[in-house]
Amino acid sequence: MSSDASKKSGKATGSKDNAVQLQRNEKGGILITPDELKVAWDFFDTNDKKKLTTLDIKRRLQTFYKDITAREVKFLLNNEPEITFDDLYKLLKDNQLTNFDPVKEAFKVYDPNNTGFVDMDMVKYFFKELGYGEISDEDAKIILETADGDKDGRIGLDDFRMMVPFGQPADDQPAGSAD
Repeated sequence: MSSDASKKSGKATGSKDNAVQLQRNEKGGILITPDELKVAWDFFDTNDKKKLTTLDIKRRLQTFYKDITAREVKFLLNNEPEITFDDLYKLLKDNQLTNFDPVKEAFKVYDPNNTGFVDMDMVKYFFKELGYGEISDEDAKIILETADGDKDGRIGLDDFRMMVPFGQPADDQPAGSAD
């Protein structure tokens, strides 16, 4: 697809700067489904407590954002000390976020040098820090081969987008395209 055609169609072509048209809620914000939120919830609610505290959130986010403060986390929880899944969904379902791509933001933590590609050392670090164990070079190679949808030997934003269960393009806006 030519770059002119991709601009008209809104399809991402592999460039890290291409905007993707995300599914929208009734208020024009990013559509967040209960299933998508449940995946994120389960990442934070590691003890199945059915509620999250600022400490729960901060503990998990510090793996990715070393300098995150309790104040910032409390802001994420609508200035409450804890939140349930239902309350979080009510808070997020009618969001009006229009210029935000959650997958692109998540991708940035895996690409700290802004190369446009996942840094496999970061993947190894996150796995270890999150308690999933160490990843050998062979395991890293398997992860890379599995996640590399366009088979260019790297995990770019479009490849990354295909791996995550949230922030997917609208049905008429696939994440990748054949250039």
